[in-house]
Amino acid sequence: MGLFRYLLRSSRGVFLLAIATSVLSGAAGAAFIVVVNQSLAHARNAPTSLVWAYAALCLITIVTRFVSQTMLFRLAQGVISRLRRRLIDAILAAPLRSVEEIGTPRLYSALSDDVVVIADALPGLPALCSSAAFVLVALVYLTVVSPVAAIAALAATVLGVAVYRLFAVHGLRSLGAAREEQDQLFEHFRAATGGIKELKLNRRRRAALAGQELDVTAASYRRHSVTGLSVFEAAAGGGQAVFFLLIGVMLFVLPEHFAIAKTTLMASVLVVLFAVSSLQGILVLLPPLGRATVALRKIEERFAFLAAAGQETWPDPAPDFSDWSWIQFHGVSHLYPGPAGEEFVLGPLDLQFRRGEILVVVGANGSGKTTLAKVACGLYPPQAGAVSVDGAQITGANRDAYRQLFSAVFSDFFLFDSLLGLPADDLAAKAQYYLQRLQLDHKVSITGGRFSTTALSQGQRKRLALLTSFLEDRSFYVFDEWAADQDPVFKEFFYRELLAELKARNKAVLVITHDDRYFRLADRLIRLDYGQIRQEEPRNGPTVAAGPRADTAR
Repeated sequence: MGLFRYLLRSSRGVFLLAIATSVLSGAAGAAFIVVVNQSLAHARNAPTSLVWAYAALCLITIVTRFVSQTMLFRLAQGVISRLRRRLIDAILAAPLRSVEEIGTPRLYSALSDDVVVIADALPGLPALCSSAAFVLVALVYLTVVSPVAAIAALAATVLGVAVYRLFAVHGLRSLGAAREEQDQLFEHFRAATGGIKELKLNRRRRAALAGQELDVTAASYRRHSVTGLSVFEAAAGGGQAVFFLLIGVMLFVLPEHFAIAKTTLMASVLVVLFAVSSLQGILVLLPPLGRATVALRKIEERFAFLAAAGQETWPDPAPDFSDWSWIQFHGVSHLYPGPAGEEFVLGPLDLQFRRGEILVVVGANGSGKTTLAKVACGLYPPQAGAVSVDGAQITGANRDAYRQLFSAVFSDFFLFDSLLGLPADDLAAKAQYYLQRLQLDHKVSITGGRFSTTALSQGQRKRLALLTSFLEDRSFYVFDEWAADQDPVFKEFFYRELLAELKARNKAVLVITHDDRYFRLADRLIRLDYGQIRQEEPRNGPTVAAGPRADTAR
């Protein structure tokens, strides 16, 4: 089973010790049968050794059960922690495009649900191993009591396992189909929470999402889950039926064909009854283990997908580009595949970025502005051509060091509520200074290295993101439609004061914008159209020619 192999790889010592104590617990439980039979045989004159054996078995069973369960609880929590950390590390090390391709719902599903399903199944492993050991020892003892009954019990066990496996294959297939539907459910959940405002404003769209897409996916998930679990239950019932048949054979058939003493028959039936009880415990635990196997398979698929895309490396010590003067694109191209198989190609571009310069990029929606910014930042490696810093080419070995030159606020930015990881020198004082300048000090304060709140308007949240960017104090700033959600006062403040300050501090600034009234503030202006530079105006060049704006002309 894949789950057992994973546990052996990740926590061999703890897992094997927990299994060993579980087996010992099961064997001690089975030994009770011997003690009980011996005590019944001696009736009133049970020897002292049986009393001590009984007491020892009680102690061994209790202690080994406690030890195995405790160790498996620790193992379960360790598995959760390691799997989640491995997933996070794999996500952070994978190329951005691969993470975007796999999608956040699938990653959230693996991080939140699959890991928990695996961890919930692990505490059942001691009982599974204990029950299996109990059945094995019981069969050995049954061989001593009655070889004929032992042969019948062994045949019933083989038949029961075969019946169970026949059912279990179909059960796992249904649980796997349910797991596939779960990814789509997470996508619907994301739409319901992220699009709550739009859904409240549009009754028909709300009904379509909740009453059609969500219900259909949920019904399919429920159907496959119920089918899978029901098949496992049917398998358990089939296994029980086989052993009930065995007891019937021992009670009504064997005495007719074999000379079996009544006491031997009673002891044999007693052993089988105990074994059936333990077998029921095994069968109850197998469905959760089946779900855990499916969940682990999904997680491994995520790992395989991210690994196949290539893992980025972060060498230590990293190259130092902090004193750079210019960044050059040499025939840089980047292919952006669309969801329906269409392709968007940025480039090939020959372009230079210089420190102390404000470069404005304009163009229609879909012209490649954001893709250009991501390529410039090193988030998307060029698929053709090369990027160099002062003549030194950027490769996979130094790309992470290159990215440390940049601080960016993208249009789909994420606002962290923590200032951890930012330069520590006078961090709180600097943050308070920018809170005042951005007129947020009446709403937000810095408490324990965190913003007191991020529940603000979109424009105010962008100001907090800008504050974080300034605290990073990088040499190259990228602003993707930052001013789009700002009022005229803050637009003026951003373009005329903040950008001027960055330029005065010898920072390179790339601004993606549609605000044509501020184009004159740029040292250079580039107009993109379908991934190509259609116009590049030199330092202190003229403004864009009169006529319809490029971003609204279509």
